[in-house]
Amino acid sequence: MKQLILLLSFLSVLAQAAPIKVGLHDSAPWAYRDAQGAITGVDYDIVKAILQREGIDAEFELYSYNRLLKLFSEHKLDIASPVAVPYPGAFYSQPYFAVQDVVVSKGNKQLSITKLNDLKDKTIVAYQQASEVIGPDFAATIKKAYYLEEADRQKQFELLMNDRVQLVVGDARVLAFYAEKTYGQGSIQIHRIFPSVDYPAAFWSAELQAKFNSGLLHLTESGEFQKLHEKARL
Repeated sequence: MKQLILLLSFLSVLAQAAPIKVGLHDSAPWAYRDAQGAITGVDYDIVKAILQREGIDAEFELYSYNRLLKLFSEHKLDIASPVAVPYPGAFYSQPYFAVQDVVVSKGNKQLSITKLNDLKDKTIVAYQQASEVIGPDFAATIKKAYYLEEADRQKQFELLMNDRVQLVVGDARVLAFYAEKTYGQGSIQIHRIFPSVDYPAAFWSAELQAKFNSGLLHLTESGEFQKLHEKARL
């Protein structure tokens, strides 16, 4: 019996020492792999800095957005970031992940897109679940457009640059990063018709949520949060 108790105690210590599993959305410049295959990006640096400050060992992995949400909903991730949809029983950090969704057209097309109604009758590609994330007004508008959702950023831009679609909908920072890196400056025109939204990270542990919020507050007040946003990524 004594040996069994010691074994169970040892296994408990091992379980506590195991690193938590963190899933991030694979989307440069927020979280992506560099030329050497190492994970980098704004959100990765922020989450990593917070967890290190709180003394939390973590393993990071990148996923498409649908895959990220699926794994989190199955409790296969301890932290997922960002999460724009509610899950019963989950805990959420203070919103910190600022997303400015925009509409992008080819730089040489000079389309006038100043309001939602201008999307009607256009050919549009957007990220996964954009019709749910952006909101009901957008969802209603795209019913009068030629609309599809595609997770692969490269395929989105191939459709745009080959004139298969007129517009791409997505995060301004992500689309600008990809366009400049792949096609050069001036390759796209950005139309800002959606409000900026701050999203949280999600957890299955209230204790982990509290530690994350504490680390986030310190990162913000120290100025490191802003420095990580301003860090050159190309």
